Amino acid sequence: MAKKKKIASGTGRQTKAGFVSTEFDAPDIPDYVVVELRYESPVAFSTSRFAAPAAAATQADSLNKVLAKYGIRSMRSQFGLPLSAVRRRIEVAATLPKEPEPKKFAKKGMDTEFIQSGFVQVVPKKGTDARKMARELNQKGAVWKAYVAPRPVPAAVLNGSQVGSRNFEPSQGYLHSAPNGIGAMEVWPLAGAKGAGITICDIEGNWNRRHEDLPSGIPLIGGTVIDDLGWRNHGTAVLGEMISIPDVRGTVGISHGAKAAVHSAVINGVFNAAGAITGATEVLKAGDVILIELQATGPNGKYVAMQFWPDIFTAIAAATAKGITVVEAAGNGDENFDLAIFNGTGLQKDSGAVVVGAGIPPTNHFDVDSAYASIGVPRSRIWFSNYGRIVNVQAWGWHVTTLGYGDAQGGSTENTWYTLRFSGTSSASPIVTGAVACLQGRAKSKNGGPMTPAKVRNILMATGTPQEAGPGVPLTQHIGPQPNLPKAMAQV
Repeated sequence: MAKKKKIASGTGRQTKAGFVSTEFDAPDIPDYVVVELRYESPVAFSTSRFAAPAAAATQADSLNKVLAKYGIRSMRSQFGLPLSAVRRRIEVAATLPKEPEPKKFAKKGMDTEFIQSGFVQVVPKKGTDARKMARELNQKGAVWKAYVAPRPVPAAVLNGSQVGSRNFEPSQGYLHSAPNGIGAMEVWPLAGAKGAGITICDIEGNWNRRHEDLPSGIPLIGGTVIDDLGWRNHGTAVLGEMISIPDVRGTVGISHGAKAAVHSAVINGVFNAAGAITGATEVLKAGDVILIELQATGPNGKYVAMQFWPDIFTAIAAATAKGITVVEAAGNGDENFDLAIFNGTGLQKDSGAVVVGAGIPPTNHFDVDSAYASIGVPRSRIWFSNYGRIVNVQAWGWHVTTLGYGDAQGGSTENTWYTLRFSGTSSASPIVTGAVACLQGRAKSKNGGPMTPAKVRNILMATGTPQEAGPGVPLTQHIGPQPNLPKAMAQV
């Protein structure tokens, strides 16, 4: 096991759950329960209670008895479906055997809408009741699983100051040729290979969409932004890696020919990453990309990837089924997703997403209190990155130059802030997202249409620069290869 690093307060901190920024606040958002009804349970719900036809009335009654113990602020579809769609689930559910397989029963109406109609968002008046309510609902026969919804945080780090607008492109080593970078600059001359015709939607908490190095008019598709500088810096840094403007100042995005959109994970006053993914899916089309820039605390008390939670896994699967590539941060919990505790969960099942771990960059040192310490072998797993069979590819987990924070360039306005130290699986995931957009833009230009998400993922894995072993981080701690765009483009 690699030795844990003590991180200076200016660049991040190690917590019990994993590696996080010191510069973001947890918003005052209540806890709530996600109830996943069994497919075959003909139970629906209203804004305040569960309902069922006479034949299944006892199932609904048992759930309502639990709700009656607690004050309920609201009940709604976790996916924002209308009540008419929720009521339709009763007819389909009544025809299904126990624990049906969706692929076998599609003809009976067991489609994406039906599956999503079984997820209920129950918000208690007292957030402290959520955990107790979930435990009680889990004991009921109509419920497949009830759980407290995750409270996501950004999966990255930072801070600093200096004045003046400079060109930081020479510091963007991740753009350079393999094995150090992903070779983005080499493929840009190819038609479409800057991400032309592709839209990327970033899902997290906030962004400074007025930054001088971002294109104007980036739309907020949905959700309510979190009014906090840390969340805003994080989102701005993520966008900068992918779509910052190519000019004489600032940085240049990997897929700067693509368009961007954003969707907050806060919906109706609660964190609802599944709803945000679904909202983005409704707007985007095949070939587009969704980036999930969040992590949350799993059963071991460490940060894990968001697809651990069933509603989020379901939303990702629906997006990839539409032809949208989903890129997801693996999280910074130093967690092994292959452990038995994760058996049967989204950390050991294929949602269709490209799950991204963080590797050590070629600048394999970091400064702490003006001293420099080695962090290992380039492209080996950085000490905080989660790992396991579902982690597909890696990218730089440290020393990523992009927008925001102000450690490289500060000033009186956030619009001119830049950083040299964006980090975590949050810095790695936009690098991979940019690579995906470049590949899909090339596919549309060369072949007249995008590739499937599965093909994009397979190409990145098959053509990437291999993961390396390092002290305390053997290859069995799998985070996959780093994208190599010139090789990948040959497969388009």
